[in-house]
Amino acid sequence: MHPTHVQYWLMASRWEADGDRKGMGGGNTEGARRICMRALRFLKGARGEEEVWGEWVRVEVGYVERVRRRWEVLGIGKGVEVGKEEKEPVGMEVDEEGEKEDAGVDLKEIEGKEGQHASAVLDQAAKAVENTAVSGQEAIREGAVVRLVLDSCLTSYNHSLASYEFLITLLRSLPSSLRLPLLSHIYSSLSTHHPTNATATTLLCTRYMHDFPYDSNKKEDSQQTGLEGEELVDCVGRCVEEFWKACKGKKGKGKEREKVSTEVWESFCGWLEEVEEESTDENLTVFLTTTLSTALSLSPPSPSLSLLSLRHLIRNSAAPSTILSCATTLTALFGNPTTTDPTTASQSWLARLEVSLSLAEHFTPGTLAPIFESAVKALPYSGQIWSLYASSLGTILAAPVETEEVEKWFTAAIGRALLTSALPPPTFVQEEEESPRSILPRLFLEFLLSSSTPLSVIGPKIEALLISAPTLPISFLRSVLSLGEEVLGKERKEKVWERVLRHKDCSSGEWLEKAKEALGQGRVKDANEVVGRAMRVLKGRNKGEFEGEWARVCDGA
Repeated sequence: MHPTHVQYWLMASRWEADGDRKGMGGGNTEGARRICMRALRFLKGARGEEEVWGEWVRVEVGYVERVRRRWEVLGIGKGVEVGKEEKEPVGMEVDEEGEKEDAGVDLKEIEGKEGQHASAVLDQAAKAVENTAVSGQEAIREGAVVRLVLDSCLTSYNHSLASYEFLITLLRSLPSSLRLPLLSHIYSSLSTHHPTNATATTLLCTRYMHDFPYDSNKKEDSQQTGLEGEELVDCVGRCVEEFWKACKGKKGKGKEREKVSTEVWESFCGWLEEVEEESTDENLTVFLTTTLSTALSLSPPSPSLSLLSLRHLIRNSAAPSTILSCATTLTALFGNPTTTDPTTASQSWLARLEVSLSLAEHFTPGTLAPIFESAVKALPYSGQIWSLYASSLGTILAAPVETEEVEKWFTAAIGRALLTSALPPPTFVQEEEESPRSILPRLFLEFLLSSSTPLSVIGPKIEALLISAPTLPISFLRSVLSLGEEVLGKERKEKVWERVLRHKDCSSGEWLEKAKEALGQGRVKDANEVVGRAMRVLKGRNKGEFEGEWARVCDGA
């Protein structure tokens, strides 16, 4: 009745495989296996499909562990290790339910075509599992059936990176001695299907930090305890060695090596930085720092690596001249939004500006301002750059700033932000409230209110700003209205209200607020005029919302 409800399928599979608390059910691996196959046919592409694949792996691993325990009790296959074949063939075995099952020996990986329908993949998996289960149990004991299920899972997802990450996470917590052999199987497939992908390379190179053998004698899984001391150093060393091999590239035709993608270098250096920050061992930290410096010097130029190099210099207390030189190179290479992604260019300039501010004592007076001007000239639509500029005026000018000077700067900056050339390109990611058109007027208003400017003077200054900037965002106009008549005066407040009601972004909420304000002050005629204008201006849904809200206001009055 509920074929797409994942939990019901999982409950049915666990009842067949493990039974319940009362001892009912359990021991029927074949039944659990078929339930998982049926569930996957119903759930292809649906939410929860991965849970069923995980359940199927659990069922098959559980069966392997039961077979092993039986062999140990019966004294069969002693001395045969996981992954090694026994010289003499094994005959028939009888399971706990009295079913006869033979083992499988010669197994091949299931190779499905990309885009192949799920039912075809599952049919292949079912046939392979059945053939394996009737030909001998030594291969089963070594995880052959589990590997078939893993291959089927990867094939159903067209060997996507997400499917590999899912299975690796699943197997790393697997309570079985098959854990490492199965992980090796997954890694072999990953390197075959994604030989140059940066994410795949990171998974392969860092596996020594995360893959641990299962120890049934420990209450807590060894991977939960983390690495320490020499074991940690050894694992880090092996990871670094693997990364260096990946960064060198594979040999191509002749003596030349294939070019490694920049993303692989970024993954390597990013991983080194992460481990270096977490390291508490002094010698290990020195090793990681040296390795990171070498990797950065050999890596190809990229925005991400340049930013990482800048962080690396700051973290290791490099000379200020070296840090500033690195920051300058960063914007020279990646600070032009016409040749670099605008968001990346903005991040590059922000990094340089923040570094320059932190090292302001190394600048001569007046040399910081041209750097900020270059930044806003390159990216006049970056609200973060303008915000940093406005909040750092005192440091930039290296002298006490007069109120009038700051007001002139804000007036000029707001004018520049409202120009057509300051509109961001479609590829620049920024919320409307973070744009310079919203940030600069808001910061200017905050400055006026926090300075020693008398309240009687703030109103005229705001009025002058409204006259000089006819396209201010409605959010700023609403914040001006919140100052009230005490600051603005009655006449100026009405002018601001008029700007709000004529704004292109004015909605039913603004009209309703204005009408309610007039009604609350006893100006019924003015309230009716506002309502009449709203009914003429508003269209569609906005008009309906206004009518409904205004009717409720009138009923309440």
